[in-house]
Amino acid sequence: MICSGGFGGYLNYLHNFDTLDKDSGDKIGRFKYILLGIGAAFLVPAFLKMISSNLSISDDNNDYLIFAGFCLIAAIFSRRFINTIGEKILEAAKNAEKSAQESKRKIENTQFELSTAKERIEDVKLAVDLKNAPKVNIERADNSHKEKLIELANSYVTKTSVPDYAERLRLKAELGRKMGEIIVRNNLSTEELLNHSSEGMILALSYLVQLKPSEKGLDLLKIISKSASQLYTKYSILVSFDTLARNSYINKTHVKEVVNIITAFQQNADNSLLRKIQDTLTILSLIGPLE
Repeated sequence: MICSGGFGGYLNYLHNFDTLDKDSGDKIGRFKYILLGIGAAFLVPAFLKMISSNLSISDDNNDYLIFAGFCLIAAIFSRRFINTIGEKILEAAKNAEKSAQESKRKIENTQFELSTAKERIEDVKLAVDLKNAPKVNIERADNSHKEKLIELANSYVTKTSVPDYAERLRLKAELGRKMGEIIVRNNLSTEELLNHSSEGMILALSYLVQLKPSEKGLDLLKIISKSASQLYTKYSILVSFDTLARNSYINKTHVKEVVNIITAFQQNADNSLLRKIQDTLTILSLIGPLE
């Protein structure tokens, strides 16, 4: 490669195959193109690797001559060859980074869907448990339960701000379910809770609708939907709409208004949320026309 590169670089210098007009015809210019030729020749194995050729590792003696020819050509057109290889390598690096990001998104979406399915099972179990539990009079719900709920809601964002995606989803689901359970078990007033607006409280009220669907649930979702900011909170609200629809608390007269609320969630939505929006719209289409 050194011999082919040096010879090719010298030929380039003599015949100006790939030189710059400003390069002088002195020893410095000649040495420059010889070095460029050698450098280009050493890039030939990388070029062969990029085109999936096994020429550089072949044991056939005839292939050595072909390889030397590649090195000579690369050296003669060293400037263009080096630029081309550099651009290809940068392009390959960008494509690899893009593929890695896409793979990461797919993994996160899969984790989200698996986590959501698991959490929905837990929600159903809890809903059945709450339905069969003895009813509690509202007088029995003292301030301690409300204060505990407000504390959990206010610390929700902090507690769920962890780097691991799967762990973050698990924490959000657990906290949401726990807060919703506190509201249901203690008959806390939703009117009073709406005065403590936070992302955590919005999620808590969304879980309330899932655990204990009722006619008032739709009006509650209409209110909290306007203030939801996190993607997971919006996803939970969509699940709440699904719950109301399946329990016949959404009728034809409600469909268009609910559709407007849901479609507003499309802004800045990720793939998981977009799929959930389509799922909810499909459920609503079974109740009445979407437009």
